[in-house]
Amino acid sequence: MDASQKFELMLPVGNKEMFFAAVENGANAVYFGVPHWNARGRSLDFSFEDVREMIRYARIRHVRTFLAMNILVFEDEIDSLPEFIENIAALEPDAMIIQDVGLMRLFKAVAPGVEIHASTQMTIASAEGVQMAERLGCTRAVLAREMSLEDIQNVASRTPLELEVFVHGALCVSFSGQCLTSENIGGRSANRGQCAQSCRLPYKMLVDGKPFDLHGKRYLFSPRDLSAIDELDELKKIGVKSFKIEGRLKSPEYVAATTIAFREKLDKGSVSEKNREPLEVLFSRGLHAGWLRGVNQQTLVNGTFSNHHGMYLGKVIRVDRKSVLVEGRHPLEAGDGILFEDPGEENSAGSRLFSYKFNGDKTLLEFGNIFDFRRVHPGMSAFRNDSPAMEKRLHRTFAERKNELKFPVKMRLFANYGEPLSLEIQDSDGHKVQVQSEKTLERAKTPRDNSARIQKELSALTGTAYFANEIREDIPSDAFVIDKEVRNLRKAAVEALDNARFESHPSEASAERGRALIANARSAYQNSAEESEQITVLVRNPKQLEMLQGLDIDRVILDLDWGVDYKKPMERVRELGFQAGVATIRVLKEGETQNLKKLVDLKPDFILVRNPGALVYLQDSGIPLEGDYSLNVSNILSAEWFLSQGLRSLHPSLDLNAIGTEKLLENFGSAHFEVSVFEHLPAFYMEHCLYAANLTSAERFPYCKQICSKHHIDILDHKGALHSLVPDAECRNTLYLERPQSALNLVPAFKKLGVRKFRLEMLEESANEVADKTRLYAQAIRGKLSLATAAKLIGAEEKYGVSQGQLFHTEVWKDRKKA
Repeated sequence: MDASQKFELMLPVGNKEMFFAAVENGANAVYFGVPHWNARGRSLDFSFEDVREMIRYARIRHVRTFLAMNILVFEDEIDSLPEFIENIAALEPDAMIIQDVGLMRLFKAVAPGVEIHASTQMTIASAEGVQMAERLGCTRAVLAREMSLEDIQNVASRTPLELEVFVHGALCVSFSGQCLTSENIGGRSANRGQCAQSCRLPYKMLVDGKPFDLHGKRYLFSPRDLSAIDELDELKKIGVKSFKIEGRLKSPEYVAATTIAFREKLDKGSVSEKNREPLEVLFSRGLHAGWLRGVNQQTLVNGTFSNHHGMYLGKVIRVDRKSVLVEGRHPLEAGDGILFEDPGEENSAGSRLFSYKFNGDKTLLEFGNIFDFRRVHPGMSAFRNDSPAMEKRLHRTFAERKNELKFPVKMRLFANYGEPLSLEIQDSDGHKVQVQSEKTLERAKTPRDNSARIQKELSALTGTAYFANEIREDIPSDAFVIDKEVRNLRKAAVEALDNARFESHPSEASAERGRALIANARSAYQNSAEESEQITVLVRNPKQLEMLQGLDIDRVILDLDWGVDYKKPMERVRELGFQAGVATIRVLKEGETQNLKKLVDLKPDFILVRNPGALVYLQDSGIPLEGDYSLNVSNILSAEWFLSQGLRSLHPSLDLNAIGTEKLLENFGSAHFEVSVFEHLPAFYMEHCLYAANLTSAERFPYCKQICSKHHIDILDHKGALHSLVPDAECRNTLYLERPQSALNLVPAFKKLGVRKFRLEMLEESANEVADKTRLYAQAIRGKLSLATAAKLIGAEEKYGVSQGQLFHTEVWKDRKKA
């Protein structure tokens, strides 16, 4: 980042209009997806030429361009990437935003000069996580949105890396990079740009098996939208360098509005009501500081709606024959869209505003004859959710040439007789260029005043990035000057100044180095000598250990419920003759290493590591470490890197289907992988706690009085499936899908590829159910029971049957990408 630019306002770009809306209104940076490979599967792709033009246009105007390639890369795709990266590097982006560890390594090999930023999809929520990004060569980390101002300040004090924070836009209820809901339910991976927004759907809640009255709050997983415009001053003091706005699927007017408001706040320290107003009207599910002010389980999710509602006006007080009286005084405009809604109900009505007037401290809304006033009644909520007049004003900020972003230049036209006519242009940044005519200057046969014509030609800078604040003419008064010649000099000088301001610094790139990195990874980790099968069972309740004695397994992983002491269960595992492992929680947030220290103090036989930050903390513990699926290992380059960081085995990403998993196992040392053959698939992994939010009035722990230890929540989706909600040691909730996934029929293929480590993950099974399932799977894996017989018996054991889950999804991300 340019040292002269202390803070950076970064805007999203989903199309060219959004690009101009950001640049012309004062963005310091823009971000958009690279062609094909980006995390916006529902957006249109830019061509390489589009990207080249936008990068040039932006850099000339001192706006940085970041290309997002923030997806997981699968093994069958990685061979095509070195050449693609070489082509991307040739476009000279200011930085790449990347999620995949293997892709980061590939960029560093192919184009070492390209700056890399760690995407928020990497779930970086601690200084340890930032340290991992630094090891990978990143110069900036985009922090998880679940962090508070205090968390961010603590991270900033412990790292030299630039930090980027989201300050406006939609919030995901699940940690980014850890949401598998869309993938598991519909085969549309959020880590591959195809999020189906399952969080915005309606759900029902059961408590201890009984329906729970949510009083109209059906949208349990749909957070309000983030707006941290009032937190910018604190973020600046903390030292955050970049303020990021979400919304590549929003409108150009939304981009213009957010740029204007946040630019004003950054530059002037406050924002006018005129510029604040559009933030709600153009798109809002209700604006909120998100997690920046700390966890507040009562305010994050409204629950009564999940779509755009706009600015809340107030309650309806009275309905007349042609008007509606609402609370408060509101500056509206004719043509505004007004929505009336019963909170938590399906009853709503809306229309265009004809006129309005104030009635004391209330506002009288008047509509045309076509509006059915019978659909509105006192007590309904009123929203302003559309404003054509507002959008028209915002559109003009980037669509009209008079509003183009311009920089001042000094121009000097000079020559003596017999010399070429020269034009010099200098900008305020110190760039100076000079161009000359082909012909030399001659005396005019009939002298005339050249000044007015020259001034007119040189000041004609429409369509450029400049305006002339000084024009000098140092030529003889009786010289013969042709308008066209001055015009051509102006065009040539502007192009030369553009080139100087672009400051092209092409990165030396070589696809061959990337191909060599891939080849070396494939040869570095080969399967060791033939090993016997190793079967591991993961349990989440000490009672699940009671019936494991005598079963043909090797290891047990303890991933226990909230507040459960590990010491006695670990002793019991060892008494049963098994190795005892423990699992970290899925995300490490700043200040949470005390739980990791407790795990180390237990001296387990191994630790299952679920996030990069925990890996950094545990590397010197002296305890064997193994990587779980939440590390998102989906290709050989990410696999090789995590093994190099001290993990002795890995679990493939749950974004991989069977074909993708087998391809990864085939190309890498399969003996280094453990594969789950039975597991309850995780969907949302959330900072938001539905136990505290819906069963108490508490904002956070400990005021919730550990209500999660006294009750159990199940979630009923729109398809009638019942999913289990499980809290962890940091009060986070994981939603597990109703039907567990069985990969038993893939065991022969996995074995053939060299896999020897197999895992079974239990959830809420009783001790007897754990024992029965473990016995059947172990017999099938050891070859003591036919797969067909085992599958039949296992299916009979499951209340809802078993699922083939994401392993058997065959539709892939790139097939859905729009052209």
